[in-house]
Amino acid sequence: MASVSIELVDAGLVAAREGLVSAPSPGIAMLDSAGVTIGREAAAQSRLKPVFAFDRFWSELTADPLPRQLPEAGSRADLAYLQLSRFWEDEAEPGDTVVFAVPGTMRPPELGLLAGIARAARIPVTGYVDLAVAACASLDACETVLHLDLQLHQAVLTELRGTETLRRCRVESAPRAGLRAVQAAWAQLVSEAMVRRTRFDPLHQATTEQQLYDRLPAWLSRLADADPVDVELEADAGKFAVSLRREQFVFAVEAYYAQLADLIRSARRAGEPVTIALASRAASLPQLAERCLDLGETQVVGLAEGAAALGGLAQAAGLATDEGEALVTALPRTTAPRRPAPAPRGATGRRPTHVTFAGRAHAISEEPLVLGLAPAEGRSLALTGSAAGVSRSHCTLVRENGVVRVLDHSRYGSFVNGVRVAGSAELAAGDRLRVGTPGVVLELVAVD
Repeated sequence: MASVSIELVDAGLVAAREGLVSAPSPGIAMLDSAGVTIGREAAAQSRLKPVFAFDRFWSELTADPLPRQLPEAGSRADLAYLQLSRFWEDEAEPGDTVVFAVPGTMRPPELGLLAGIARAARIPVTGYVDLAVAACASLDACETVLHLDLQLHQAVLTELRGTETLRRCRVESAPRAGLRAVQAAWAQLVSEAMVRRTRFDPLHQATTEQQLYDRLPAWLSRLADADPVDVELEADAGKFAVSLRREQFVFAVEAYYAQLADLIRSARRAGEPVTIALASRAASLPQLAERCLDLGETQVVGLAEGAAALGGLAQAAGLATDEGEALVTALPRTTAPRRPAPAPRGATGRRPTHVTFAGRAHAISEEPLVLGLAPAEGRSLALTGSAAGVSRSHCTLVRENGVVRVLDHSRYGSFVNGVRVAGSAELAAGDRLRVGTPGVVLELVAVD
């Protein structure tokens, strides 16, 4: 008999047993006349037959009926049961017990439904633990840890605090910044680049669209060591390839990165050093770790796949309780928290290269860039559709002797990280520039 820990996120169920982590099983189902296909097999068909694909049964775990009902699955809970029972059969051995590591977005009614599903599948559950707590309790980290994960349909930030015990304090989410949205932006990037280069659009054919999504993780992995990366797809008409740079992938999802940065800022206290723990799905996003470092007084840790499952496995003995359905939201820290030496602003040497507005990035150079509602002729960025309090020619961004500065010309003020600019101010990557009152917020980013 052994303990098994299952990390339960809609982006992929992962099991840990005797220190080994299974391949993830995505929370995707295909509901067609042939029956229910689920997990990896369903993910491999989801772009071929999108009308039959369904992927909201874990993120919205209820007994509500499915849009397409079949004899073996009439509700979302039925799909969760099918995936979990099959996953358990594949991963467990006779006599095994399980600990579930569940995301902080799972509410008590959903947790109760999960417990019922486990009983129906005859899975012996010894405990439930918060996923972020399980993943981070063993980290060599600051007293405050911010765990960032990407589910299929939302990004989730869990604030953890404590010296001897790491406790979940709160959970925040960005509902439109999940893996699905990020992957769709990158698929569009590849499609548009191929159309320009070859006149072939992979999104107009189901087989090449599926191939694009299947190969996307490998392309992102190669970006860590190679820039640019060659993107190649195979179709009936032959092979089509295009070369894409890291900065193109980053720009394509800039709007989502800004939302992730806002999640982190909302959980921080001014001047507080924190450890940002990126779940494997977040850690795989190009340059996201660097963006987190630019927020200042920050240690960034990329977690391995299945980190929460491994953490739950390590704590399995302590999680077993008489009330097996109680959720544990605090665990002993295995290493004492530490406070990193505060670093001066800009110590990473990263100066901003671009300013982002409305999801688009604009280069900052020695040629001044004037921002406002209706900037004068020359190099300019019109803040169309922005809030009141923005002047026609509000401020200027310019690089001088390697230093990027904002020059304020306005009546309503320009603000860097909430502090009003007195004439001019130096900018660093990760700064937030608010133009006007109430105005509009722009992000300063650095792209290698």
